[in-house]
Amino acid sequence: MQQVTVLYKYVDGAHFFVSDDEKTLGLCVAHKDPVKAFEGVSVALEKLFKENHGEDTVFVPALSLHEFQRWFVHRSEEALSRPSPGTAGVFPWSMAVAA
Repeated sequence: MQQVTVLYKYVDGAHFFVSDDEKTLGLCVAHKDPVKAFEGVSVALEKLFKENHGEDTVFVPALSLHEFQRWFVHRSEEALSRPSPGTAGVFPWSMAVAA
């Protein structure tokens, strides 16, 4: 199964998901609510891929929402102890052609 890389960054109270993967250029999902931002990524990827490539494709994150939330809390706590606070990460989203 192919994957695309999605970059995450927490900036000024908003959760941003973007991609510089050539298959999904143009992805940008942001929301103050981390659940809405995370859940919006698959929807945006599917629309973007259909628009850019003309294919119906299903995108599924490699980690669950619960795992992302645990990761975010852990990283946020670590970030507070660094000189330049910030939370960022890279996550794969698996892609499969829709049936």
